[in-house]
Amino acid sequence: MKKTILTLLVIILIFNYAKSQNRPDNLLVFIGEKIEVKYSPEEEKLNVDTLIKGIDTIFSRHISMDNMYIAKYKILRLVHGNFKRDTIEFTVFDHYGFPRFSKYQTVLLFVSYNDGKLYHEKYQYYDLYLTPSGKWASPYSTNDYNHAYKDSITVKPEKIQFKNEVSFPVSNLSNNEIKRWYPKPYFEIKNDRAIAVYGNYVEDLFKLKQQTILKARGIY
Repeated sequence: MKKTILTLLVIILIFNYAKSQNRPDNLLVFIGEKIEVKYSPEEEKLNVDTLIKGIDTIFSRHISMDNMYIAKYKILRLVHGNFKRDTIEFTVFDHYGFPRFSKYQTVLLFVSYNDGKLYHEKYQYYDLYLTPSGKWASPYSTNDYNHAYKDSITVKPEKIQFKNEVSFPVSNLSNNEIKRWYPKPYFEIKNDRAIAVYGNYVEDLFKLKQQTILKARGIY
């Protein structure tokens, strides 16, 4: 009986700890301008996800096969959270190599505190582009609008005039791949490029993540 009660208390403590790590208060969302993203050559890297493998496991962290990077960005605008400085440094884990967001100069980034340290919300970002009015926006997000939680989405893509053409090469894609990743009417296919026609501004981009991947991760 005592063992059962002790086990239940441990499970409750684990649940509360995990819940305290995944909460909106720990999340920072900001428009960032790249200063530096560099590889951190450590042999062993701890994944920041908490693992609960069974009733006898009190707390577990597992060794990640991801590469680790250190990113430094200038904060152009803080969208969510509290952060006093105008530059931010955080750790990035990426299984596929150099973080994809680092190839863009300006991005909307999602970073969370874990044990007092800042970590990038894995793979979550939007590449941003200016509009003639000086607002930042990103092209239609095929991944997010087709997320498993898509029924929760309340925002809609809208036509956006970008200051400069935002387009992506498609010459190496099949017709089915083009239809999947750059569907009409959100993109116009012209001269082997997918030209962005629809997208979302920063406020709706944040909502889109809140209602999909951040909801799936238990943050919202």
